[in-house]
Amino acid sequence: MKKLVLLVALAVALAGAGIAAAGGGHAHDKAKAADAESCLAEKAERMARHGWLGLETEKASGGGYAVSAVAAGSPAEAAGFRTGDVLVAINGVRFAEENQEQVKKVKAGLAVGSEVAYTVVRGGAERRLTATLAPVPREVLARWLGEDVLDHHVTVRVADAQ
Repeated sequence: MKKLVLLVALAVALAGAGIAAAGGGHAHDKAKAADAESCLAEKAERMARHGWLGLETEKASGGGYAVSAVAAGSPAEAAGFRTGDVLVAINGVRFAEENQEQVKKVKAGLAVGSEVAYTVVRGGAERRLTATLAPVPREVLARWLGEDVLDHHVTVRVADAQ
């Protein structure tokens, strides 16, 4: 985990340096670097406000999300989530193709301190678990930001090992 955070921090630093160095240090390149920094700060603030549950999930075949990991000491752990649970609804809105807009609205209204009710399937039966979102831990925020930078702002080329 520490290696991942260090790699993400390095990717973010390299992305900023690449923007600043791309044009040879001209004034407009410094403006681009400042814009990248402000964009990153804005994203960090927005992500931090969203709140943290402490689950890692993967898309499940039935339209929900399978829990692949529950962070120790997280709101999810306190609420009783377990690896293998399948999230099928959030605040009464089912995760289904026809409900995408409703799910987005529910998620958009969530913030640190929000109480969220999830419907999960465990052992073939549905149950309701309620958790209060916590502030995003620094290492999680670093991972989210690094993934966003790599996914949307940086082109990484991997050299052949020949």
